[in-house]
Amino acid sequence: MSWYCYAVTEFAAENPAEGITGLREQPVSAISEAGLTALASPAPDEGFDEASLQHLPWLEEIARAHNAVVDEASRRTGVLPLRMATIYRDEDRVREMLAEHSAQFSEALRRVRDHAEWGVKVFASLRAAEEPAAEAPADGRSYLRQRLRQRQARDTRTNEALAVAERIERELAELSADLHRHRTQDPALTGRADRNILNLACLVPDAGRERFLERLADLRQSEVAGVEVEVTGPWAPYSFAGIS
Repeated sequence: MSWYCYAVTEFAAENPAEGITGLREQPVSAISEAGLTALASPAPDEGFDEASLQHLPWLEEIARAHNAVVDEASRRTGVLPLRMATIYRDEDRVREMLAEHSAQFSEALRRVRDHAEWGVKVFASLRAAEEPAAEAPADGRSYLRQRLRQRQARDTRTNEALAVAERIERELAELSADLHRHRTQDPALTGRADRNILNLACLVPDAGRERFLERLADLRQSEVAGVEVEVTGPWAPYSFAGIS
């Protein structure tokens, strides 16, 4: 029987995943070794090759199950989320994995203990700077001047928005144990017409959560025109697990 592994936790006498079901509604078990516990559930022996993972409905099923188990377990204990579709062919191999990487896992768990991940995205709308002039230019020279003014206005608006994003990142860095800057997202992913100019993951101590959220609320109230801050969380520390 193969085992799908969702996350690693510190060893506990009681199963931290008790009552949780994972992929295909299989119960999540605790497989322990070297002072660590892997949260895993039985998985089909097929379906995790590259071709199968290109099948969107199956990939979505895996992603939903993976995130549901990690999110629920993270409410009970500190977890290190593993990469989606982490499969081992038997329990012995899971235990070997824990023993082989015990130092790395233990250090990462120490780093994220009593912390949560928060997502902060900054969006900027540049549409106002790109609107065409009310009147068509009279000649080629006028057209070029108009285009130059539009480009200058757009550049100014972009620079102002980026300055706001840099200030937000600096301030949040002071309230976070760690920051990870993700690649900004395309409008096709965000579902928004405005531009994502900053995509942060913040590792925030539980004891500093209120201060972090209060500062974010202040930043959102002081947004300049056309700049919006989106906050999500708390999440398990996906961006800070540091596990390959």
